[in-house]
Amino acid sequence: MDDVRQTFETNVFGVFAMCQAFSDQLIAAQGLIINIASLAAVSPYIFGSIYCSSKGAVTSYSRTLRQELRPFGVRVMVAMTGTVRSNIASHTHRELPADSLYQRVKDVFEWRLTYSQNNATMGTEEYARKLVKKALKPEAALLLRSWFGRPDWFWCGGLAPLVWLGNSIGEWMMDFVAYRKFRLPELERTLKQEAAQKKLR
Repeated sequence: MDDVRQTFETNVFGVFAMCQAFSDQLIAAQGLIINIASLAAVSPYIFGSIYCSSKGAVTSYSRTLRQELRPFGVRVMVAMTGTVRSNIASHTHRELPADSLYQRVKDVFEWRLTYSQNNATMGTEEYARKLVKKALKPEAALLLRSWFGRPDWFWCGGLAPLVWLGNSIGEWMMDFVAYRKFRLPELERTLKQEAAQKKLR
């Protein structure tokens, strides 16, 4: 739970505090807030439920904040970030507790820890250039914004187009793909084998 609280302190409460601290200047400048979310906010990033929920909180907060600050001329853009080169996997090495239910698939857990750095990963500089380019586009009417102006939602990074498409089709599609992509059928098979062995005893 200490890790959970630290994740939310950084990813959620840090964002809240930053927006609050600069609200007066943002209103005076009629500025733009860019909150960095993640594809994990809308897709089941297995063994990352806390990270997913923290980024989900950022997307919900940003969506509402956009409306709350709209009368003051402040805009809010959400970056739905895919796999991008970063230090996220090397910052700290997570280990499963000795009594974890997932010790059965420890190798899958460890493989997933570096997934974002090894799957269609976009370079940091390329991602930053694209984000800045979109953020500096002129304001456009709501229905035209995503194509001709600064988008409210910026989908970029490795796998971003696929996750966007999957969510457009339906939640069932994302669940189907993620369950297999992150190798949970291996755990399912192991559990069935254990159950069969218990019956034989």
